[in-house]
Amino acid sequence: MSRLHDGFLLVTSVCIWYLVSFFGRDAGVFPTKILLATDGSAEASVAEEAAVELANGTGSELHVVYVVSTVPELPYPRASARERSEALLERKRLRGLGLLDARVKHIEEELGGTVSGSHYREGKPEKETVFLGQELEAGLIVTGGKRRPWYERLFAGSGFSERVSRRGGRPVLVAGESKPRRKAVRK
Repeated sequence: MSRLHDGFLLVTSVCIWYLVSFFGRDAGVFPTKILLATDGSAEASVAEEAAVELANGTGSELHVVYVVSTVPELPYPRASARERSEALLERKRLRGLGLLDARVKHIEEELGGTVSGSHYREGKPEKETVFLGQELEAGLIVTGGKRRPWYERLFAGSGFSERVSRRGGRPVLVAGESKPRRKAVRK
């Protein structure tokens, strides 16, 4: 499934396409703690596989985080809209706790990993993930993501994984599924 080459673990089952920085010299070759940011998406499940393989291969602790976004999307025009928004947030919280438990169970039972800690946070997802990485002194943050077209990044802004990698202050591994590239010119 994987092989060790020049100090890096190559995962052949997934395409790891975006490694933002390298491990610090004082941290040794491998991280001692890996923080996995999950949201239950297809990209996150690829990241889960990569994180488990890295943690098992290097003997690192694996921590899992799920962050519920509490950033209000629109200003509250009326009191009834505020109440609906608070009810929606409560449902998001319950769904988030359930998803975190399900992902930890999946990692331990189906992927064969050992989760040292599961963390539930509320706030801005990329900000909370980076803060937790600093709190835990994680040597690596792993997240799922996919390369979006330039026009989507231009108009919609950067995605979660890009924002974490820019603000992380530590190595960030963005894992995604491999898809064959189309040729730009047809023959």
